[in-house]
Amino acid sequence: MTQFVLYAHSGWRYVVILATVVAVVMYVIGLVRNRPWGAWDQRIGMALPIVYDVQLLLGLVLWIMATAWLSAPRSAWEHPLTMLVSVGLVHVTWMRVKGAGADRTKFQTALIGILVAGAVMGLGVWRITSG
Repeated sequence: MTQFVLYAHSGWRYVVILATVVAVVMYVIGLVRNRPWGAWDQRIGMALPIVYDVQLLLGLVLWIMATAWLSAPRSAWEHPLTMLVSVGLVHVTWMRVKGAGADRTKFQTALIGILVAGAVMGLGVWRITSG
């Protein structure tokens, strides 16, 4: 069972990366072309937190199943904590986008928030692979 969750977590990361890249590209285009916030912008914005949540859930299940947290050094906590922060940033970003009035503000808020969340996610992945 642990192997299945590990493969699911490892495979789902590509969905997370793809969704993040698609969102960044869409929001950059929307910002540069000064176009109105559309249905696809809304859909990707709603889907991104879900995609991140699935990855977080798979990771937490894997982490608990592997009992990595029982006698792990402090460095073993870095990856889960940075991923929690990344997911939190995506959710806060989406809440702020929903509350924004102007289309340009929505694109700016979404773009900045997703870039920061992606950077935190990248840092968390880098720390687990470099250590």
